[in-house]
Amino acid sequence: MSSQLLDTPSKHSWSVTGFADRAWNAASERVISLGWKPMARLAEAGVVALMQKTTKGHLRVLTYEHIYNFPALRTTPAEEDDHSDLKAELRVSNDAFWIRLFTMSDLGFAEAYMYGEVECDDLVTLFEIFLLNRESLSNLSSSVSYLFTLPQALTNTRFLNTISNSRSNISAHYDISNEMFSGFLSEDMTYSCAIFEDLDGDLKNSQDRRGAWSGGQGLERIGNKPTSSDVKVSRIPDSIDPDSLYHAQIRKIHHIIAKADIRPGHRVLEIGSGWGSFAIEAVRLTDCTVDTLTLSVHQQALAQERIREAGLQDNITVHLMDYRNMPSEWEGAFDRFVSIEMIEAVGKEFLEIYWGVVDWALKKKEAIGVVQVITIPEPRFDRYIRETDFIRKWVFPGGFLPTVTLLLSSLNAGSKGQFIVDSVSNIGPHYARTLREWRRRFLAKFENVIVPALMKEYPEVMGGARGRNEIEVFKRKWIYYYCYCEVGFTTRTLGDHIITFTREGNATYGCNVYA
Repeated sequence: MSSQLLDTPSKHSWSVTGFADRAWNAASERVISLGWKPMARLAEAGVVALMQKTTKGHLRVLTYEHIYNFPALRTTPAEEDDHSDLKAELRVSNDAFWIRLFTMSDLGFAEAYMYGEVECDDLVTLFEIFLLNRESLSNLSSSVSYLFTLPQALTNTRFLNTISNSRSNISAHYDISNEMFSGFLSEDMTYSCAIFEDLDGDLKNSQDRRGAWSGGQGLERIGNKPTSSDVKVSRIPDSIDPDSLYHAQIRKIHHIIAKADIRPGHRVLEIGSGWGSFAIEAVRLTDCTVDTLTLSVHQQALAQERIREAGLQDNITVHLMDYRNMPSEWEGAFDRFVSIEMIEAVGKEFLEIYWGVVDWALKKKEAIGVVQVITIPEPRFDRYIRETDFIRKWVFPGGFLPTVTLLLSSLNAGSKGQFIVDSVSNIGPHYARTLREWRRRFLAKFENVIVPALMKEYPEVMGGARGRNEIEVFKRKWIYYYCYCEVGFTTRTLGDHIITFTREGNATYGCNVYA
């Protein structure tokens, strides 16, 4: 199976660790994909034994030979807190599913879903059930799972965000195809959490598209594998105001502009350009000037085009530049600093360096900065840094989610105490709806926009006999990504924090509590 669409465009092929990682992936994939019957049966027995500890929600698993119910079908009334209204169904079509799940835990499940070895009628509900039973199911990360994922964790040093690796890591996600991203983003091309006027407005007065809860028909359906268009992936409203995402993104950008107190004539530094949405709106709103940095060639090209179309090329410059390579004349040159969901690409090892660079670039008096950062809760951090998960392997290589505590301590250490934190707020719950909006657009435009974009960008992949299969795996990877993250933000397993900071003695800032 080609890695070009399924994996990432860049894997640091020149490195020893990159070679070791590819060798391990090939070997383990070979073992798993063989689906050796005795191994599959042992894996199935181990997984089923653990899943019997499920106490909340209801998961049904259908195979060619069995129907499993977790927990077992009740003969007594349900308890009030057992979340029995949450129901999901899995249909196992390949024994490799059991081996992946047993040997690689949640990462194995993600890959089995991507490869079509298991179908799910409602991924969002499934993830909710898994999270509700997290403590009792934690042993699924068994010693066998640890042994299989340890080599990936060790070789993950290829994603270390050195200057030489950072551009490759960013390219791996953001340089897939501008046209592909335009298929699911709103017209402003903002690829970060929005702020909605009505947090869950898309779920109100709309049909709840959960897959039908099947009874005795499950085994009949096993033999008829659904096409991708038949697969229901949960709770996508039938009708949503097409402008709602756009307005929510602009609302978020305006919020950050207000928090940063950007004024006419200010010089603003932005690290992480995206496709230029913040820079364009900031200049339109305040008549400031913006220097914005990106490591994505594709993003730079489209951002520059959008800036020219807006007639703002005299106020905005998009630099293809690592934040550690800023020119010496930028020292102390900026009034304001903004970074929207870019710190996740910095890496734990470089956080203090990052904040030191920001301190170096900002004026020594009356400067203000605002960052928006996806975060992970403190209780989950130790396990998070030990393991390789779906997002860091398949979506954002080199990605690292800090805790709020780590962000603030590294900000203080990196700036040598020169920054005063003004406010910290969490807009993470808004990310759940943002992801639902993206998923709805992704599915609606997949055949007419996204597939042609991928065919244009990767003709050598699409031209082969397995081209359509590659596209389906790519599609399932993104669906999994949207659903996986949606539940993370809904349950506050993930956060998205906006942090503002300034210099000591800045009496001009005022108080922007309601910005």
